[in-house]
Amino acid sequence: MLAALSLLYAAQGIPFGFASDYLIVTLRHAGLSRTALAAFGFLQLPWQLKALWASVADHPRVRPRARAALLALQLTLAAVMASYAFVHGPPTLAPWCALTAVAAFVAATQDVFVDAFAVRTLTAHERGWGNSAQVAGYRVGMLLGGGGMLTLAGWLGVRAMLLACGALIALAALGAFALRDDEPAPDAAPSHVAPRTSARAHFAELGAVLRHVAHPATRTVALVAVTYKLGIHAAAGLIKPMLVDAGWTNTHIGGLAVSLGAACAIAGSLAGAALHRWLGERRALVTGAVLHALAVLPLVAASTLGCPRALTTAAIGAEHFASGAGTTVLFAALMTATQRERAALHYTVLTSFNALAIGLGGLLGAALGDRLGVTAAYLFAAAACIAPLPLLGRWAEHAAHSARAEYAR
Repeated sequence: MLAALSLLYAAQGIPFGFASDYLIVTLRHAGLSRTALAAFGFLQLPWQLKALWASVADHPRVRPRARAALLALQLTLAAVMASYAFVHGPPTLAPWCALTAVAAFVAATQDVFVDAFAVRTLTAHERGWGNSAQVAGYRVGMLLGGGGMLTLAGWLGVRAMLLACGALIALAALGAFALRDDEPAPDAAPSHVAPRTSARAHFAELGAVLRHVAHPATRTVALVAVTYKLGIHAAAGLIKPMLVDAGWTNTHIGGLAVSLGAACAIAGSLAGAALHRWLGERRALVTGAVLHALAVLPLVAASTLGCPRALTTAAIGAEHFASGAGTTVLFAALMTATQRERAALHYTVLTSFNALAIGLGGLLGAALGDRLGVTAAYLFAAAACIAPLPLLGRWAEHAAHSARAEYAR
């Protein structure tokens, strides 16, 4: 089950790594500002909007065919990724923008189906490691699509690398057939949610979940989802433009920043799973937030000193490690707060808030970097990392309310 999840999440990570690493570095070389690069991230808007169609995966006619749907989505994503090999980038950005938006839509939809499987089948004791598989798989995909492209494209050619990435996504489709049967988890609470079939009922269901999320007894869960990684995302969005400005080559960025960073993020995701298992959810969340803030501080030193290679590489590794740990802990906690029978829609709404934080954090960090300088932006990011701490005092109570259905009726 964990291997299957890793394969499927890795497939999502390849196009995201290409867009957030390779394209960002290339566009910075082309002269785009930090704010413009952050705006390029809005092509990932389907990750924020996927709640609009997420309940499709909960539909009683779709759930028995979920594996076939995953296979179709995987093959579509593979075709889109391979299509990058036949279009041109700067100075004509339109083809890149179109393919990036389509890839984000397909990957976000695939994510809805995979998350629904995970929420319904992972037990409470498995969630930490299950989300570690999610984060690790996604980071491996990002490494292939981002660091792999930056490091190897100069040797093997951009077109060959893009076609190879498409082939890997198609191969990862095998993970769909190794998933556990989509049955309620042993610790799932009974649900009183009736299946709905019409398009009108779909939006009524979405409205019910949004009212549930906004209820005073449950809204803290949404606030945590939005704010928990806002600061670390603000810091992460500044790193690659900073390296380009400091004169790092694509090979150095791909090898030392992206590839090593991805390895540290995978190690961090394993640490996050262990924290979730050993400390319990609330203390793991607190620990993760503190790690986020501490991990940004070395980036302040690196930017102040002009990005010396050893210090900057260590700082990037620390940021990625903390981010990987925090993502695992956060997503495991959001699974605990998810209603099982609305798993696709409810969990998608909650994780969409985190996706929103990626865009907002990146835009805030970039705007501050352009106006006040990179060091000031990193200091803002460090302060933002500890902002969620006051929300975590009664996490177990809020998560328990969120996992029940009565507030959605």
